[in-house]
Amino acid sequence: MNKNEILNTLEKYNFDKNQIYIISGSAMVLQGIKEKTSGIDITVSSEYEAEILKKYECIFEKEINDNGQKYKIYMLDNIINFSVHYYEKYSYFQVEKYNVQTPEDILKLKEKLNRKKDQEDIASLKKYINGKNINSLSMAYLGDAIYELYVRMHLINTIKKVGELQKEATNYVSAKSQSKYLDQMLKENFLTKEEIEIVKRARNHKSHASKSTDIITYKKSTGLEALIGYLKIKGNEKRIKEIMNYIVGD
Repeated sequence: MNKNEILNTLEKYNFDKNQIYIISGSAMVLQGIKEKTSGIDITVSSEYEAEILKKYECIFEKEINDNGQKYKIYMLDNIINFSVHYYEKYSYFQVEKYNVQTPEDILKLKEKLNRKKDQEDIASLKKYINGKNINSLSMAYLGDAIYELYVRMHLINTIKKVGELQKEATNYVSAKSQSKYLDQMLKENFLTKEEIEIVKRARNHKSHASKSTDIITYKKSTGLEALIGYLKIKGNEKRIKEIMNYIVGD
């Protein structure tokens, strides 16, 4: 299941978003750490578990023992795995209005389970988390190059006169233009909570604007470049394309 399939499936059941946490592989997909997963893993409160069992036809899958405490795991339509086992045991944040397990706590969970099938996910999570810890200005340095490459590719496909390329490029690559596009994306809720955090971290990083650019505009521009660099380090080419298509068009 990809991100859209997970979200569509969850919406189908009209779950109370305040009563469920999305964990493990499905949480990774929603955060863009990996592309697909075989099913949806959620953890729910005891009260909400009883409500789901009453409302839907669920199948008891198995019982597990964790430090002397027994937990029952159920399946809904052979696609949603749920139990009370991990409810409030880990940290979560919102993605697409759902509470989703943080990458750091997904890693803790998968290292604790230490199953063969989790090894690839563990490697992806470590790469993802390490990418978040890279200096913001280093990410902006990388993002600047990627951003400009996308803009140049767009321009050579739309403009035939070479002399107009540089002039048109300033509509995209200047700090003022980048700041404008970032403001638009924030206003239209185009960026995820995690992406906004990357932008804010880069904006708050100590830096100095050029003489031709005010500090606020410069910091916004740096934030957008840092986000592009961060996504590149994560290997999330799909999201980079989505952001750049928003800016330059398909």
